Amino acid sequence: MKLFIQKFGITIYMLLLMLHLFAQLLGYTSIQYGSKLVLLPLLMLFFYVQPFFDSAANTKYLVLVGLFGSFLGDAFLLSDALFIPGMIAFMITHIFNIIFFSKIYGLKQPKSTVFKVSKFLLLSFCWFIYLQLKTAIGPLIYPILVYMALICLAALMAIHVSNNKPTKIIANLFWTPGMLFFIASDAVLAFNKFSWSTQSPIENIGLVTMATYGIAQLLLVKGFQLYFAKEEQSV
Repeated sequence: MKLFIQKFGITIYMLLLMLHLFAQLLGYTSIQYGSKLVLLPLLMLFFYVQPFFDSAANTKYLVLVGLFGSFLGDAFLLSDALFIPGMIAFMITHIFNIIFFSKIYGLKQPKSTVFKVSKFLLLSFCWFIYLQLKTAIGPLIYPILVYMALICLAALMAIHVSNNKPTKIIANLFWTPGMLFFIASDAVLAFNKFSWSTQSPIENIGLVTMATYGIAQLLLVKGFQLYFAKEEQSV
């Protein structure tokens, strides 16, 4: 079973993600909810059964806790009434990802031009979200701004890690795109929840939210896997 998950875990995840999207499109609620709740545990299992896990540094647990935060977020967000607990759970994910990236290449290390430009763009993006949604969101705007700050910092740390030569390729191909997909998913979710759904509903917009989110988690976990595998080989 362990070897099977090592070999086919990502494939199974992609099939489950497609099943979830089709169930969402066709309105099969039970399949939609069930498949969503399996996605993150499958990625956690895929990461846990990797050959490097027993000998990997303690930072591997930062990855697992971050993924567990996302699982809790997925579970809470099945109910609109649990939006705040869901957002807090995802905050845990971003905090642990920030810690993980900072242990690889901290903010005291030299910063690239790409990092500086990205910081400006992400700050501009947060300001844009604030201006567009502050009235619709109301008092929730402040915890949402904290959440936005955390996810943008996690994205900046992923970009920053690309300035570290040993992790440059992994950061550029997996971690940075993964975080950008994560931001895209949350932005669509926020606009739909607080603006589009009441003013001009967009049919099946939830497919965009889940597709970008599913891709984000896949890219991040694949990057984590490749990083620890590379670390083990270098020992």
